[in-house]
Amino acid sequence: MKMKNAVNSIPVVKHPMPYLMVVIGFLVLLRTPLLAGVSNPELFLMGYLGFFLIFSVTVGKKEMGPFYNKGGSLINLIAMTGMVYFFGILAESVAGSFLSANDPQLLDQLTYPLTATYVVHELARYSLVGIGEEIFKFCLFLILYGVLVRVMKNRMISCIVSVLVTSFFFGLLHMNYNFDQWLNITLIIGSGTVVYFYFLFKYRTIVPLMLAHALQDFLVTMEHTEGLSGIYMLFLTGIVLCWFIARFGLGYKLKVLDE
Repeated sequence: MKMKNAVNSIPVVKHPMPYLMVVIGFLVLLRTPLLAGVSNPELFLMGYLGFFLIFSVTVGKKEMGPFYNKGGSLINLIAMTGMVYFFGILAESVAGSFLSANDPQLLDQLTYPLTATYVVHELARYSLVGIGEEIFKFCLFLILYGVLVRVMKNRMISCIVSVLVTSFFFGLLHMNYNFDQWLNITLIIGSGTVVYFYFLFKYRTIVPLMLAHALQDFLVTMEHTEGLSGIYMLFLTGIVLCWFIARFGLGYKLKVLDE
């Protein structure tokens, strides 16, 4: 699907208030001490991320439902996920190199024990993160896009501005890892988010974005466990090899959904 046609097919939310309330609710829980008195605040926050999925298939079904397109084969879904994963990391790596930022989130200082319980816990956790955060970004985009389309009367410009603002804001939400490097963190994560939006509009499905997001966060966590150092780059190399084999060895071409 040509990008112009893809942008023209983006829905304009007629009733943005429910979207705004859901987004604000998440931000309040994430960045205020509201959960300080809760015995397990992380579990509560993960539950809210899961709530995004319920919201998207109920209240937001009209606008977001088409982006759960079930068309295409399993190999098509795997290939899309691999592309989102690879190009998202590539964008973040290029941005990090350009900014001369070396581990701005201080992740290399983290070490976790490698146990079956920990692996299962992190897999479940980042599955919810991948689902919830992608829907959160999409909700935020739809709010901004709906306002700008009505004001500017130009879908392409409204889409570009909404993507850039959403991506910057999403990156900004991660600055708590290292406030001294807030701009580097924002721009690096934001660059990857722009790539995610590109694939969202190009292929008209949010599922590969959820899978790639969850996979990336999960593998970063596994990278910092005892005994699995290097798994992140190993998996990334495997993704690249599989893509080359599928693209040039088998002549496989990704199926664009809802053309």
